Amino acid sequence: MNGVPARPAVKLDELPWWRPLVVQLAGRPHPDDRALGVFVRHLMAAFEEQGHTVVESSHGDVDLLLIVTHIPAGPEPLCDRVPEEIPPLSARTRGELGLHVGSRRTVVLAQVPERLTGLRHSDAVEIGRTVMGRTAAPRVVLLGDDGREAALFTLEGGHPTETEELPDRIRDRLVTAACARDVGDRYDVVPDALSATAWADSPAPGELAAAGRRMGELGLLPEPVRIDRYVSDGLAALYREYLGWKRLSEGMLFLYDPGLDAVVVTASGSWDVDKRALRADEVTVLHPRPHGDRLRVLAPEGVDPKGPSVEAWEVCALLAAAPTVRLGRTADGHWVPDPRGERTAPLIRGGVHAHVGVGRADATVIESVPPNRDLYPYGFGCGTDLMADVAADTVARSRALNDPEDPRRYVRWPMLYHGEMAVELWKPGLPREPLQGLLDAYARSVGYTPDHVDQPL
Repeated sequence: MNGVPARPAVKLDELPWWRPLVVQLAGRPHPDDRALGVFVRHLMAAFEEQGHTVVESSHGDVDLLLIVTHIPAGPEPLCDRVPEEIPPLSARTRGELGLHVGSRRTVVLAQVPERLTGLRHSDAVEIGRTVMGRTAAPRVVLLGDDGREAALFTLEGGHPTETEELPDRIRDRLVTAACARDVGDRYDVVPDALSATAWADSPAPGELAAAGRRMGELGLLPEPVRIDRYVSDGLAALYREYLGWKRLSEGMLFLYDPGLDAVVVTASGSWDVDKRALRADEVTVLHPRPHGDRLRVLAPEGVDPKGPSVEAWEVCALLAAAPTVRLGRTADGHWVPDPRGERTAPLIRGGVHAHVGVGRADATVIESVPPNRDLYPYGFGCGTDLMADVAADTVARSRALNDPEDPRRYVRWPMLYHGEMAVELWKPGLPREPLQGLLDAYARSVGYTPDHVDQPL
C-alpha cells in the first residue's frame, strides 16, 4: 500500500538531472576481500561506461570519492568488528589526497560475511550508522563475501540491497546521490526581521511543540540517538567539538504562519533538538520564497536563531508549488479559508516528516501519492536540490492539492528508503489546531510502523 512502483525501465543518463561525474577511488581491497576486489574493478568500469571520468588522482576536487576499507571477519557481531580511527578514515583520506570534496560525497566500500538480504530494518540502520560514524562517511556500500549481494546504506536509514547486476545498479544509486547538490546550508540570517511583538504573538512555536509531543506519543518521532552509541567517547568528543554533532534527531515539522507570512520549521537536529519536546528557541522562521539561491532566516528582534531543519528547501519548494487560498480571521483570531479573506497563502498549512513505513492508508481520508520513479528512480538525501524538486513534482501530481472538488484535507507520500512526508491543507473542516487533524489521520486511518521502512529495488 506504500504505493512504491517497481524499479523503472529507465536509463539514468537519459534523465534531465543526470550529469557526468569525476570519480576517484582510494585504497585497495584487503587480500582476504577477493569478492570486493572483483566488484571494485567492475564498478569502476561501470562508471566509465556511463560517461563518468574515473581518476587515480585529482587537483583537489571530485564529485564522488570511493574509499575501500577492511572490516575483519570474526565471531563478534558486525557492529563490534568495524574499526575506528582518529581522525576517521574518510577525513584522513581526504586530507592525505588534498581533496576538497565534501564528506557527503564520500562513500566507504567494504566486504562482510553476513547476509545482507532480508536484514531487519532496525538492524540495518544500526549497521549502517555504525560504519558511517566510525569512518565519517555518510554512505556505505557493503558487499557480501560471495559477491552476490550489495547494499547501500544511507544516513537517513536507507539500505536497498541488490542481488543482480551489482556494479551497474550500485553505480546508478551512487550517481543519483552525487548528482543531488547539497543546499541545506544555503541560507542567510536576516537580523531583526521580525518585531519582538509579532514573534511573541505568533502561535506557531507552541503549535509545533504540541504537534511534536503528539508525534512522540504516536511513535512517529523516535528518541534522539547520541553519537556515542556508534563511536568511542573520544571520537564522539571530536564530533561535538569540530562538527557540533551530539545526537541524531530524526523527523521534522513545519507550519505556514499567515500572521507572519512566513514558514516556521523545527531547527536542525544538529543543534541537539528533541522534536518531541520543542522549546520556543528550537524553531526557526523562514521567508517562504528563496532570494536567488539562498533561503532567508527571519530572526526576531534580539534573537540569534538556530539553523533550520535540513528539509527547509524541501518545505519551501512544497509551498511554492502549491495552489493558493485566501484566508481570513475568525472573531477569536484564528485563520480559516475565506474567499474574501485578507491573506493569500499556500494551500498547504503545515506538514511533518517521519521515518516510518506505511502498509495501508484510507484513501477516503488521506491521499497517497506514489513516487515518480520514471523521473526520480532512486530518491535523494535530505537537504538536496533534487529532493526539493521531488517535493514540487509530488505537489503537481496530487489530486487533493489541485482539484478543488476533492474534499480530502491530508496528503502523504513515501520518500524512497527513509520514510514519509505528509501535509494538511487549508480546506473546510480542518481542525483549529494545526497538524492535530493530520496526526489524527495517522492515528486512525494510516497503518504505519517505525521499525520497518520499505527498501524497494
